[in-house]
Amino acid sequence: MLIPTQRAMKALNVEFAKLQSLFADKNVDGSAALSITVTLQTMLNRELGGAAAMHEQFARLDALLAQVAALAQGDAAIVADIGALRAAVGTTKAEQAFAELDTRRFDILGRFQALMTRLVVAPAINAGDKHAIAKRIVAWESAELLKEAAVGESDATPDQAVDVTADNLTAYLRDRFAEPTMALTMFQPLAGGFGKQTILFAVAGKAISGEFVMRRDMGKTSILENDCHMCRDEFPVINAARKRGFPAPEGLWLDTEHKLLPGGDFFVMRRSVGTLPGNFFGARTAVPASLTDALADIMARLHTLPPLTELGDLTDSIREEWWNLSKGECTERYIRGWYDMYLRCTVVPSPSVVAIFGWLLDNLPDRKGKPSMLHGDIGFHNFLFHEEKLSAALDWEFAHIGDPAEELGMVRVTTGASIDWDQLMTRYLAGGGEPVDEKTLRFFQVWGYARNAAAAQLATSLFVNGADELKLNFLPYAHFPNFIRFAQALIDEA
Repeated sequence: MLIPTQRAMKALNVEFAKLQSLFADKNVDGSAALSITVTLQTMLNRELGGAAAMHEQFARLDALLAQVAALAQGDAAIVADIGALRAAVGTTKAEQAFAELDTRRFDILGRFQALMTRLVVAPAINAGDKHAIAKRIVAWESAELLKEAAVGESDATPDQAVDVTADNLTAYLRDRFAEPTMALTMFQPLAGGFGKQTILFAVAGKAISGEFVMRRDMGKTSILENDCHMCRDEFPVINAARKRGFPAPEGLWLDTEHKLLPGGDFFVMRRSVGTLPGNFFGARTAVPASLTDALADIMARLHTLPPLTELGDLTDSIREEWWNLSKGECTERYIRGWYDMYLRCTVVPSPSVVAIFGWLLDNLPDRKGKPSMLHGDIGFHNFLFHEEKLSAALDWEFAHIGDPAEELGMVRVTTGASIDWDQLMTRYLAGGGEPVDEKTLRFFQVWGYARNAAAAQLATSLFVNGADELKLNFLPYAHFPNFIRFAQALIDEA
């Protein structure tokens, strides 16, 4: 699986444009900022133009050579050499390899320069014609170089997405709360996450004051069509869980209009205290017993919540009828839905993903009993802990109705060997959770890796199709290979 170089270059160029404002010497000739900008732009233009653009360059050179020959008629030898040079240009028409065309271009330009060293001293060509030749050559060469580094024309519209900055966020907040003196005292875009933009900010004002978090869609459409990957779906789930006493963040408002911040919809939460103790692949250090107990307690608490029927038919996997299905029926619908979405939406094929889905659909567990609300991405990468106590479960993008064993399998995936599993399960059962056999756990471990592999492919497809989010280019090389390898290793063990 390869990302087209043109897409990577374009996204890199867009991302660097965002960073330029951070360079103190951004407007200084010869500065690092301007040097990198010009280099990226010329590389982008070459990649976007490819062999077709090179053929156009040769066509313009041939037209120039014809003009030079017409003005150099006084010297038959030079005219003959110009004819030979034009013939060399003509032989490039059949060549499609960019690297070969680039090499040929340098060779032909070298021959053109050598010819000009003779032309400028040729006594048979009068001064007026030499001047006319020079004028045409300078116009041609300068235009070619400027074209190579030219910034493409923007197709921006008034509704096009804009990056959230300290300035436009301040303007938005002052307008929303009709408070012209409201001030932003801290602004920090957060790295990480592939489905949404996350921004930490602090406000000093009368209507609101304190520290807040903005979760913003990357655009009007999502990387994934199911679950709660759009802010308009994630926000009500967070609030519903919090109203039931679950430690979810405090959602303050959802904005789907935001005319002062064109682009993806967003919601704002009050910042929860605590720190993340790990990432998707596990905890950063050995997990103390208190955190293991907290993780077990929070899963038991979530899985024993009464059905959140107030959410209605919110998404494909949060529907009123699903509360009346068995765990097994929910699992089958959910995984088949993912597979159908993957086949329908991906433009970056992966035989491995299809093979793993084949195993999953052949080994679906037939679990009885009613399903539960699942967070869908439980792990230390989405939990804030404060003084060894869970303060908030973050990022409910994968929330859906399903088998609690799926959540346990995901924890196995995300914590690995860093947790005492027997202790976790003992505490989970004591909190009201139901026992799960080893075969079912292994199935949902495979599913955890398969789901993330499919999601990575769909995110990569979004990037290939034109989303200029450079971090989406990170997934196919850094995470996806591990997802499919770990899934297959578990299948082999089974």
